[in-house]
Amino acid sequence: MKTDYFSHDAGYRWLRANNKAGWSHTDEAYNEQKIHLQEILGTLCLPLGAKILELGCGAGNITVWLAHFRYNLTGIDISPTAIDWARCRAIEEGVDAAFFIGDVLDLSEINDNTYDLVVDGNCFHCIIGDDRPRFLSEAYRVVKPECEFIVDTMCQPVKADAIKGYDEHSKCSFRGDTASRYFGLPDDIKAEVISAGFRIIRSSIELGEPNSNIIIEAAKDDR
Repeated sequence: MKTDYFSHDAGYRWLRANNKAGWSHTDEAYNEQKIHLQEILGTLCLPLGAKILELGCGAGNITVWLAHFRYNLTGIDISPTAIDWARCRAIEEGVDAAFFIGDVLDLSEINDNTYDLVVDGNCFHCIIGDDRPRFLSEAYRVVKPECEFIVDTMCQPVKADAIKGYDEHSKCSFRGDTASRYFGLPDDIKAEVISAGFRIIRSSIELGEPNSNIIIEAAKDDR
């Protein structure tokens, strides 16, 4: 399927010009994601200075928030506009966080076993087709053994007629001939994560409209 990941940059330019908080438009829209992450962090008991990577960090809303807890944060996104926005947000909020323009499908500049936690910044549902195992493989490679990867992604069930360009066969939404979002079955998404080598610790599904969400907490076993 045809993809155009860089097209997100145009969206970020519009959002920033129109004084939105980020991709989710308002600060309140990020609260649910923060609640889930805080619950998971409470069980992990990461030490101060633990290294956390957010894949698809966007305008840095989550990365900067996590930096307030005195972790060592890195965010990566393909959009130059989003990364500039994230860097400005970190300066405004007085936290240290590193942001890089990059492709989440190729993290070759990051060494193996670098991070104590890797977070999917609502990015995985934007990754299409054969690129999905590449995304998971890179996440697996850069997280440390016995450490965790958190997925937060759109899934079925969906209200198909409310999703513009939705195709039931591929379970993707399209803009013209370009696939932009994947709404997989929860069990299929979990199977992808397991196939990448992760062990699923727990998962939960949040039913909603027009789509649902699945949150997966997975660990990289020491091999």
